[in-house]
Amino acid sequence: MKNVLRFFSTAVIIIAMAGCGTTADTSEPGKVNTGSGNENSGIVEGSVVPSLTEESTDGAHQYVFQLKNDKETDVKLSMNSSQFFDYQLIDSSNTVVYKDSDNKMYTQMLQEKILKPGEVLEMKFDATEGLAKLPAGEYKLEVWSTANEAEEWKASTEVTWDGSEDAASTGGKLKVEESSVTYVGRQDVNSIEVKNDKNEPEAMRLSETAKPFFDELEEGVKIKVFYVIIDGQKVIQNAEKQ
Repeated sequence: MKNVLRFFSTAVIIIAMAGCGTTADTSEPGKVNTGSGNENSGIVEGSVVPSLTEESTDGAHQYVFQLKNDKETDVKLSMNSSQFFDYQLIDSSNTVVYKDSDNKMYTQMLQEKILKPGEVLEMKFDATEGLAKLPAGEYKLEVWSTANEAEEWKASTEVTWDGSEDAASTGGKLKVEESSVTYVGRQDVNSIEVKNDKNEPEAMRLSETAKPFFDELEEGVKIKVFYVIIDGQKVIQNAEKQ
């Protein structure tokens, strides 16, 4: 009888342990992240499923572009630069009026990510930079993966843009300005703090193309920044050490 009870107790412990799982949320706002949690959701053989959701706050047009692996096998994503995705804005006449990668330079580097079955790759971005160059109106936002393996991994949504005073005052084109500043540090993944020529602290936003420059930049370094003003905020397009 003791042997039977011992076997029964062991079986209960094994079953209880098998029902437990661990999830780790290491995502940070504004960064490219992978997240799991759907590994046991009954995945069937499928494809990579793209999706686009809006996370707008305070008038900003912030979005999350996702790629979910609905296959039963791993999916490899390889990129030839720091660019993971691209987006464009299309007006009511079906004309592409803005493409994010135009006139931008990306850090040339080989990158590879593996999406396990059920895993999701998240790419967050702010479309305000592109919209700010356009007049008020209705636009279609299209986003797609730039991975070498991408097979029409694209998603879209409709956007209502109320217009920007900065774009209106310059005929729809933003003026690029420059300034010499001292780098203080990152405020978050999308913003930095600097000291201007009057030694006053100032916050500046980063465009996607400007972010790699600041990844390993030492504090206290003097730099020259090239920026545009969008909705009253200075958005750095490029930077260089002095």
